This record gives sequence, structure tokens and C-alpha cells, in this order.
Amino acid sequence: MSVTFCNPPSPKVLQQLANGSIDQIQNLTRALRLWVLLNWLYGDEGYNALANSFTYADWRQAFFSDNYKDERQEDIANYPDPNCACHTTTKQWLIKLDVSVNEWQHALQKQIAISDIDLDWLLAAKLFAQVRKSLQNDFDMLVSRNWLQRVTDDPGRSKIYRRVAKTPSNFDCSQDSNNSELSAKAQIYLDMFSFLDPSLPLLAEQVRSERDANNHRVFLYVDYLVPESSTLEDAVEQIQSELQEIWESGNITPLLLTYRSAHQNLIKECIVYPVCIYFMDRAKYLCAYGSTPRSEINWYKYRLDRIISKRIEPLDWQDPRVPQLLKEKYQENNLPTPKTVNDMLKEAWGCDFYKEAALMVLRFDRAFANSYLQRITIHNTFTTIEFDRAAALIKQYTPNPQERSTLLEILHSRPTTDAYYQLYYRNTDYYPLRWLRALGSKVEILLPWHLRQEMATEIQNTWNLYE
Repeated sequence: MSVTFCNPPSPKVLQQLANGSIDQIQNLTRALRLWVLLNWLYGDEGYNALANSFTYADWRQAFFSDNYKDERQEDIANYPDPNCACHTTTKQWLIKLDVSVNEWQHALQKQIAISDIDLDWLLAAKLFAQVRKSLQNDFDMLVSRNWLQRVTDDPGRSKIYRRVAKTPSNFDCSQDSNNSELSAKAQIYLDMFSFLDPSLPLLAEQVRSERDANNHRVFLYVDYLVPESSTLEDAVEQIQSELQEIWESGNITPLLLTYRSAHQNLIKECIVYPVCIYFMDRAKYLCAYGSTPRSEINWYKYRLDRIISKRIEPLDWQDPRVPQLLKEKYQENNLPTPKTVNDMLKEAWGCDFYKEAALMVLRFDRAFANSYLQRITIHNTFTTIEFDRAAALIKQYTPNPQERSTLLEILHSRPTTDAYYQLYYRNTDYYPLRWLRALGSKVEILLPWHLRQEMATEIQNTWNLYE
């Protein structure tokens, strides 16, 4: 008997297919594409069109229209057949696969914080309007989820995939929350891990899968500032629980909270629109937009253990205390979402995603770079550059002639064979600076000038302590 896939695209099923939390729109989109792909491969259409073992090219020929080309995005966008799968939207796939769009939307918004704007975009997205590389990665992801097998003994160069003989044992589509192995609180943490790194939920699943608590072999260590089993931890958990309930309700309104700011050395009432919780820089933070401790209307990240309100108070949108700029975003249906935060974090390195971005140029000893920087990710803007490119950036981004001349002189005194990198970082953000300090003499800041001088002053002050 052939395996069938008839699981509805519930948040739980999509989370099991996703590479990271489905709170992030790109993960949710890909999970939906994988869900459609499984329905096709393990449905009548797939079984009739493909043998049990097949290549990507076999699937492409059966799935898309004749003469379909997937090497360039331009060819995909201009493909003339309107009935081709490359033009089918998420909403059309849901309808085709007998899913009530309204019910699915409601179920999704109860589980994750996704705005109406993002949801409309998702429903209109053409899931399979992707280049070959992306779609081949989807097949490899299904292999990692045990929904496909790779035929390893084939002498040809093409990857050959084979349908599985039975439903993967690690795939649980039960909707009974009482029988779930993962508690609601644990699921919150699992979702939060994805903000640290998309691969961490997989590691957390490995930790969770070890039944014998006395014989664990996989451990996840995260430095957390809040003392375990303390009244402060209880207060943080209570705030997080209240926020989660608000997000799950779908009725997200401004909140009034009392905050103790270490930077400003004051206690201030802030009215904010809550967007998401991040675990960053050893603590949990609420990312929100509204009035800040600096008396601005802007983004801010509020450390949960410094929210001293006994409870966070929801406000009506018509409340006169709600900032006008925030009201305007609400009236324009343009309220921020977790995707907004994620996009800003990708733009520049640092936890303070709302601060100004600036260019940084770094030099590393070649031996150190080869040993410790190869194949690692500091930030997606962290890229290697040539020596001449470093000189050009110094000229372009150092307006003061004397500072520019000094930096170029320093640069030309360094080996051209060293490793040079550029990246964008958040100006005055403590997180990048702490990483750079930890490397000591292994790294040299070449740009910007003020950051180089700040680092030199700190090193000199440290030297004075030990001299």
C-alpha cells in the first residue's frame, strides 16, 4: 500500500516541516511549499506521474508545464502559461487541496503573531516561483525530515530521490494538545531558540528526544542573567506568559508598562505596541514600538527582568495616552511585525536593531582567519574583501582628511596577505564591541575612525590597571 500524505497545514505540521520558527515569514512560506510538495508527491497526481525513484528533472517535467525553465528568476516570472504551478498562489493551493482558507487563517493567527498584511502577502505568494537551487534544497530538506530517501548507490551524477515506504516515525501530526510531548511553555522557548539561530530548534529537539534525564549526551548551554528559581525569574515568566496570551488572542493593543532603565538611570512609564520576544545578549527582551525611556517615539528592546509593573496594562487604541505616531500606524494598518524586527537584524550586526547602521572594516592575521573564521557566520553582512577594497572604503567613509591619511598609512603598513572583512554594525551597540574586545590583538578595527580610537582608549585604560 502506498504512503499518503493527508495532514492539514496546521501550525504544528508546518512547524515540523520548517527550518526554524514559523513566526518568521520566510520559514512559514517554505514550510507551506514543503506541505504542498508532500501532498503532490504522495497523492494520486504524484504517483501517476512519477516512478517511486526519480530525479529533480523528472519531478520538474511532471510538476510544471512544458518547456519550463527554472535557472533564472526572470524566466520564471515571464513564463507564459497561467496554469503552470509556478503561477499558483498559496491561497489557490489551499483551495485546491480542500483547505478552508478562513479557518486556516484563524488557526494560524491563534498560534503565531502574524499581521494581516503579512498574511495577505503570504496568501498571494507564488510558492513555486523559485529557481532550481531553492527547489532542490527543498528536496534535500524533505530527506532530512525523513520524507524522502536519497539513492546513494547510483553511478550517475544526478541526485535520485525515493519515496519512503512508511510515514516517518518522528512526524507527529496529532492536534491533541493534552498528549503533546512538548508543553506550551517549552514550545515558547523552542520558538525563541530560532531567533538565536535557525538551527537551534533542531538542537533543542535532540535534547528533548533524550528520555533518560540521567544519561543525556546532548546539552544546550545558554548564559542567562536571571537567577534560576528566583522571584525575579517568576516575574519574567509571568510577563512572558501575559504577552503570549495577548499575541495568541489576535487582539494586540498598546500596553502600559513601568520600566527601570539602566542606561537612563530612571524609572519610566512607557506605552508600547508589543511585537516579539528575543533572547539576546544573555537576557530576554521585548521588542516593541512606542514611547521609550529616552522620551522618544521609536523602537526599543525592553529587558523583561527590568519591567517592574506588577502587570502589563492593555490600553484602548483611542486612549489619549497612546502616542499619535503609533495611532497613525494602526489607522494605516501598518503596525510592525516580527518580520520587521528580523529584517532590521539582518541589515546590520548587533542587538539594538533600531540604532543607526555603520560600515566597519576589520583586519585579521591570515593564520587566525584561516583557522577560526572560515565557514562560520558572524552576520550575513560579514564578507571578505581584498586589500585594495579596504583602502577604497577608508577613502570613501572617512571625510576628515587627517584621519583618512592616518588610516591609509596604517593600512599600507599591514601585510596585503592578511584577511580583510567588511560588515555593517549598529553604532554604539555593545554586543559587537564585546565580541571585538574578546578577540584582543587577533583583530584590528580599520574603520570607522571613532570606533578604532574608542578601542585604543579602552585597551590603554586596561593596560594602566595592570602596569
